[in-house]
Formats: sequence, structure tokens, C-alpha cells
Amino acid sequence: MDESLLHYFWRNKIFATVPLRTTDGRELRILRGGNPHHDAGPDFKQALIKVDGLTWAGDVEIHVRASDWLRHGHQHDEKYGSIVLHVVYEEDVGLSLHCPTLELKPYIPPEMIAEYEKLSRSLELLPCRSFLPSVTPLQFTELLSRLAAERCERRKQEFFDMLRNCHDSWHEAVFRRFVVSFGFRTNAAAFELLARSLPYKYVLKHKDSRLQVYALVFGQAGMLEAERTGDLEKDSYYRMLQDEYRYLRYKYGLSAIPVKTWNLLRLRPQNFPCVRLAQLSECLYRSPDLIEQLLHCQKAESLAHISDFTPNEYWETHRHFGKSCPPHSCQIGEQTVNLLVINTIVPVRLAYATFHGDDTMKEEVFSLLEEVSFENNVITRQYVKAGFPNGSAFHSQGILELYKQYCIPKQCLRCDIGCLIMKQCPTTQRPLQLSG
Repeated sequence: MDESLLHYFWRNKIFATVPLRTTDGRELRILRGGNPHHDAGPDFKQALIKVDGLTWAGDVEIHVRASDWLRHGHQHDEKYGSIVLHVVYEEDVGLSLHCPTLELKPYIPPEMIAEYEKLSRSLELLPCRSFLPSVTPLQFTELLSRLAAERCERRKQEFFDMLRNCHDSWHEAVFRRFVVSFGFRTNAAAFELLARSLPYKYVLKHKDSRLQVYALVFGQAGMLEAERTGDLEKDSYYRMLQDEYRYLRYKYGLSAIPVKTWNLLRLRPQNFPCVRLAQLSECLYRSPDLIEQLLHCQKAESLAHISDFTPNEYWETHRHFGKSCPPHSCQIGEQTVNLLVINTIVPVRLAYATFHGDDTMKEEVFSLLEEVSFENNVITRQYVKAGFPNGSAFHSQGILELYKQYCIPKQCLRCDIGCLIMKQCPTTQRPLQLSG
């Protein structure tokens, strides 16, 4: 038995039509189950119950076994002095508490427990797959809309955290968010370290020099630390960037991040760090007011011009310094622009709207996701194959939130689909035996 299942039963009031009795035989009615409480203290606050006709107001604590009260040390914690009902699945020991105890075991149908265990113990990514054909388009839309909003809110909070780390400088925080977006999932941590090591003000000072912008980005990324030997000695572009960076590093007292920070394994050619760094450098050079644009961008198409940016021609025949390869395109492309809208503009604009209390702007931010194409990746493809819709980035963001926050940690009882499955089971059974 999992305590989260007991919380589900309590939140959804599945005992509303069943006569309840406490473990000492008193008649019990649940007038109000209370509000879930996620901080230290009781599980549900401000509950209202009636015991033998006497109304009690206070909190509810839920455990799998009654002995968990002692195991968790609640008898020594004054926060639990407001408890009016101790709810347990099984009363394995008798406790002398100041409040009555309700044992749920006689009231819970075995079918619900079996269905929950089937979901929670499955090794499949989608243990609910067989149920999905019965989910209506409206239910899918409602689920993904809620999840996409949750994801946006979480990203917004992450941006506010970044803003505080930037001493409330919006331009510096937007710059960092933009740089991190180029790392996607594989090298996001490395790009974040790069963003922290390279103050935006230095990029602005050299915005008119393509060479210096590239030197700052590649140099701070640790890509210009290697000695000029072998192929690097023959690489005139590498030597030029390295010389420029050495001057800039001395001038501003900069320190590069370790080159070992970068992940070079199992990457598609277009995701190689040097290619992404070149694309980032070109954006910063070609659009010096880019950060201002990102801060005030209202339409996804406002960034469309970035897709035409092509890095220095050196990167058309290289993916690493000193190692040439067959000619290839290193243009930024529409897919990268879409991800920049999703990962940069949406959280930034939502934070900006929240900061200014502009509800209209918030609605415009959510509509941005409907303008962007559905994200086609290894995760979203699995969900679409199972029956999820794939209309726009609003859907894909909802799917990614579902995957990360619900499916992976097996939070089926917090998911609308998991709740639909549970509702198909009998919700209550007559008590097998009541004491008293």
C-alpha cells in the first residue's frame, strides 16, 4: 500500500456515501476533507468532521499504518497538536491519541488497489496505453493545456531565479536564458556555465566585430585552450581566434570554463558544441539588439530572420577546430528558432508579464506556443504513436511535462488519465468488519 493512494482516496471523497466509524466504534462523518498541505506538518489542513454528532475542526494526518505516527516522531512534534482525525490503512497498533482514528482497509475495494499497483509498478513508459483509445479529444486537450501551463509556470520561476542571480538585470538574465537555449538537452549545463562566465556587457562592447564576438564565445567555452600543435598549428582561423581571445581575456580578467564540460558523445552533427557555439556567435553579431528583441517579442515570427543566419564559412567544412569534414549546412534553421521561442521567449515574456501584472500579455504568451510547430523528438513520438495529439508546440510542451513530471516518477494519481482509470473501478465497498 502506498500513502499516495490513500491521499487520492481522501482528496476524491470516495467514502462520501458509506457509513463510517472510527476504530473505537463511534459514528464518523466527513464534512470537509481539508486542503492538501505539502510543507512540514499534517497532510490536510482545515478539515471538518463530525464524531457522534459533535463537530471537530482541524487537520488530518494520513499513514499506511498507525505505527507510522510513532515512527515519524509526531508524538514529539507540536505541529500535530491540531489533528482531529488520524487516517490509516491499517491499525497495526493501538495509539492513545487526542483524536479518533479511521481505518480505511475495510472500505477500500481490492480492485482499486490492484489497478493502482498495475500502473505504478509497470516498467512501461505509458502503462495506461491500453486505456488511451477511450480518452476523448476534449480530455486530451484539457490535460495537455493544463500541463503546458504548468511547464510554462515552472520555466517562468526558473527565469526569476536566474534574474535574481543576475542582480535583477533583465538584459543579463535574458542573455543567459538565450545562451542556455542553444545547449538543448545534451549540453544545456555547459551552455549555462558559459553564460555565467561571459557577462553580456563585454559582448555588447565588441558587437561590431565578428571576430571578437566569436573569440569571446569560443574562448569562454574553453575551445581555444589547446596548444597549437599538429593540425591546430596549420589552422589559421583557430590561431586568429586564439590570439584575439588571449587579448580579450587579459583585458577583462576572464576565465574559460573547462573544455571537458562539453558532451561530445552520441550527438547528431548539427548538435556538435562547436557548431552550436558558432550559431550563437553569429546571432550575437548579426543581431546586436537581439536581447532587447527577445524581451519584447510578441510573435514567434519576429525571430524568423534568425533562421537565415549562417556562421562563419569555416564551419561549413568543420565541426571541430583543426579537423575538416565534407561541406555541410550549418545554418541555424527553423527548428532551432522554434526551440528558441519555446525555451527563451515564452518563459521570459511570461515572467515579464507577471512582473508587470499584465494578464493580457500572459494570454499572448500562451498563444505563442500555438504558433510554433509540434516538437518532433524521441519522447513526443512515443506519445503521438500511443494516441496523443500533435497539433502545435502547445501539445508537445504538455507531453514533455507529462513525461518528466508524471510518467517518469509514476505520479499516475496526479494525472487526469490515471484518475480516469481509477474512476472506472468500484469506488467503495461495505466495511468487512467494524469494531465497536
